[in-house]
Amino acid sequence: MCQLSKNYGTKTIAGLVEKTMKILYVIKTNRGAKWAYEQALWLFRHGLDLTVVIPEESGDYADLYRSARIKVIRADCSLPVSKPWLLSRRIRTIRQMVETEQPDLIHCHFVTNILMMRLALRNSSIPRLFQVPGPLHLESCIFRKLDVLSATAADYWAPACRLSFQKYLQAGISSKRLFLAYYGSESYAKTFETTGQLRSEFGLSPDSRLVAMVCYFYKPKRYLGQRYGLKGHEDFIDAMRLLLHDYPDITGVIVGGPFGTSQRYMEQVQAYARRRCGDKILFTGFRKDVLQIYREFDVAVHPSHSENLGGAAESLAAAVPTVSTDVGGFPDIVIDGKTGYTVPAKSPRRLAQAIERMLIDPEQATQMALQGQREVRELLDLDRTAGLIEVIYSQILQSEK
Repeated sequence: MCQLSKNYGTKTIAGLVEKTMKILYVIKTNRGAKWAYEQALWLFRHGLDLTVVIPEESGDYADLYRSARIKVIRADCSLPVSKPWLLSRRIRTIRQMVETEQPDLIHCHFVTNILMMRLALRNSSIPRLFQVPGPLHLESCIFRKLDVLSATAADYWAPACRLSFQKYLQAGISSKRLFLAYYGSESYAKTFETTGQLRSEFGLSPDSRLVAMVCYFYKPKRYLGQRYGLKGHEDFIDAMRLLLHDYPDITGVIVGGPFGTSQRYMEQVQAYARRRCGDKILFTGFRKDVLQIYREFDVAVHPSHSENLGGAAESLAAAVPTVSTDVGGFPDIVIDGKTGYTVPAKSPRRLAQAIERMLIDPEQATQMALQGQREVRELLDLDRTAGLIEVIYSQILQSEK
């Protein structure tokens, strides 16, 4: 099994690399995907010849890549599912780009990117690494088969949680082509103090206990059979309604804005919250100071229906008592009864009960959060996670030779 040891460090990596590797690093979106940016920046600073392919030439993360002096190519390399007439043009664009750049390896992070690359480069021997950010597409029989059956001998996978790793094994992918590779972040090692900024800004009482969820709003994907958004906002609201009956001093906080075209869905969720909880759910909108305000929360809740590690890594890194569903990669870090509590997805009552346990025994909740902080800081240390990617590159290229 190609699950590499955490003992690999930069010295070991340096010993494996014979020459500067040229990597084509393909990103689907210019907004978000901070985890991919931090990893790219680490790889570039450690000597790799990295070229980032991103849909926009400027703004948001495109500007950050450029400011770091990383070469950026503007190209949309996602499979145009809703605009099939763009397919032939994108195939030509990809082939021309690869012919010009001559990369040693192509690294993709999103399923529509890797599917598009495979289609355009069907006869190419350039190895492709799909670092799988979450198990969502693997939970659909159709998309899971599309991923597996579209692959050739040039394809490798690096799932970012244990569940995704196991699903690929179950789908028949050889362990020789699989690597377990989490996304890390420098921010997980930082320490933040409680500032009271959020309470002051929204006029919240110092005695009010804050139960919060932090994430974008993603509208339901009807083609996957979703009736509600992926992040479980409605479940959080229903759980808060149950809690407010016995704990009128708590305030629900939802941090985040709409992702892409989800503005209407966000407004529907806000209306739902007003109907269910009156004015006891506060919507802050998108904020750039999430890490600074995390310490104000008494409990952080992650009620996602499908997820990788998600925001649970942030809340645990900040030592905030954490409750999550038991889906995807959450159990990798939210260990029930040890670093937090996990509950089944789509179960507001179980969610409310877990939150209540945190509120009833804040001392135990704090101890679990501190244990979670220690484990997250070790597991998701950026030197460790990005360094492992460099080792994976080397092993793939050596096996190809």
